[in-house]
Amino acid sequence: RIVELLSEDKKYSFDDMKGIVLDVTSHMNAEIAHALASILEASPSNNEFSVLIKELKEWNGADDAEAIAPSIFYNLLSQVIYHAMEDELGTTALKSILKTSVPKNSYLPFIRNEQSPWWDDINTPDEIENRTAVVTHAAEHAVELLTSICGKNPESWKWNKIHTLTHPHPLGAVKPLDKFFNVGSFPVGGGNEVLNNLLFELSTDGLFPVVGGPALRKITDFSNLDNGITVSPTGQSGNIMSPHYSDQAEMFVKGEFRAMMMNLEEIKSSTNRVLILKP
Repeated sequence: RIVELLSEDKKYSFDDMKGIVLDVTSHMNAEIAHALASILEASPSNNEFSVLIKELKEWNGADDAEAIAPSIFYNLLSQVIYHAMEDELGTTALKSILKTSVPKNSYLPFIRNEQSPWWDDINTPDEIENRTAVVTHAAEHAVELLTSICGKNPESWKWNKIHTLTHPHPLGAVKPLDKFFNVGSFPVGGGNEVLNNLLFELSTDGLFPVVGGPALRKITDFSNLDNGITVSPTGQSGNIMSPHYSDQAEMFVKGEFRAMMMNLEEIKSSTNRVLILKP
């Protein structure tokens, strides 16, 4: 995706670079979504999943915050993987594997392979489940989850309702200290395998909280080093009493930036504390 965005025959502006840093499109996820839509379309229960089919077929793989297609896709993909593989691997092993990079390039060939032995449930020896049955059952569960969490109207199944960002502090693991030390939660777009890489794990509970992401975003203008911009996920202070503990958190979520202070005189003039400069 980076190569694609940087291959245009043009001179890139600051705004262009912001757009690249914040890009949320995965062509691979779009291909997986289209494959799942084709399976549902051929299912005897396809009338029940008209919304899912339409959204998945038309999705370009962009994890936009207000879009409903990512919510459908990640819920459906999660349900498919767990329905197909949990019986063979067990919950613990499957979750461990899903935390690695191993499955990422396997989703598409697996879903396209109608003859894969993974589709059969080993817990039903008298029945051989097929791909259509597993994907249909997974779609039913995905709809149930989206309805229970977001409401009956598919227009309310927005990605940022179930994909949220919280910056946890060790002391925030104990209530009510979480209200003081943790930063968030924030509804966010972005996701896995995209440039705005706000990572989450596949889940069967319908929620996809962020578990990792960039330490900062930064764009440097090498023709004018004083013109750089950056943003941190929370702030620049680890002191909860500091005004800079979380003052960049909303900027980070909104895709905003602040000017980097690279000029010594500017730094001196803007400080509100005693600044000791070592020779």
